[in-house]
Amino acid sequence: MSNIILRPVYNRPEMLKLSIENEVRAREKYSLCDFVTIFLVEYGADNKTKELVENYPFEFKYIVREKKYGLTVNILEGMKVAFDYADDFIIHLEDDILLHETYFEYMNTLINLVGSEKYSVLSPYSPNDSGNIESVYKHNHYAALAPLISKEFFDVYVRPCAQNRYYSAPAKFVVSLNNEYKEYWKSRVYKYTNATHHEQAGLINRLVDVSVIEEDRCLYMPGINRQQHIGYFGKNRPGGKIPGNSFDERLVNLRDIILDSGKMYKMSATKQYDDYKTFSPKLKEWQGVLTIDGYKGTAKNVK
Repeated sequence: MSNIILRPVYNRPEMLKLSIENEVRAREKYSLCDFVTIFLVEYGADNKTKELVENYPFEFKYIVREKKYGLTVNILEGMKVAFDYADDFIIHLEDDILLHETYFEYMNTLINLVGSEKYSVLSPYSPNDSGNIESVYKHNHYAALAPLISKEFFDVYVRPCAQNRYYSAPAKFVVSLNNEYKEYWKSRVYKYTNATHHEQAGLINRLVDVSVIEEDRCLYMPGINRQQHIGYFGKNRPGGKIPGNSFDERLVNLRDIILDSGKMYKMSATKQYDDYKTFSPKLKEWQGVLTIDGYKGTAKNVK
């Protein structure tokens, strides 16, 4: 196998249902059938989630955890397995992410555009979501929102850290990593100076910075999102719940809620996050062309 999609799932079957539906549309849009999906089914996943996994319409394998791993260990250990199968990269697709129908075409176009240049991550995420539809930027901001992750980056930077020394004391581990690269704080390339944001996405975010510092290995980020995050409840967003007394009722309500970023933000019942966006109508205008517009943000300060 060479093309791997890694899908961690737990107890959000309504979101998983919509995520799979969007993946189907994106694959059909680009006539893409050569991916194998590996599901990471966390311990305690409900029966509806397991049913959706078992009825997944593409080639897949699954790992069912027999004990509680937790978010970070489940994902990083799953990445190790996925990268053992993968030739060049994996796509990390969580159950609360919707792919736009142009997602796979975008990724394929970007891979060809980057060519032999070293990269850490090809991201479909844009924090502002208001740029040029054809623009891609070299950056250093990692978001676990359907990223395509380089195998070389993972093996060199992430795999050595994804060990018990980190798992047993993640805050202590990232502080030691912070201290190792503290000389770069003033240039704002290395993003962290304390122990906050230390789970798997935070670790990878730091290591994206490290790969920029050490070998100018950048992340690529678009001007317009090719994914939509609908996860207004979960480990880091526990306030919101989907209204409805059954799976079918909740699914109907969720289909309505995801069309309005204001409704999604209200459902989260927290002021901590305000990053919900719906798909931009500009995506309908995209003709399959991308251009790299140089460095953006802080990565340009390091050579």
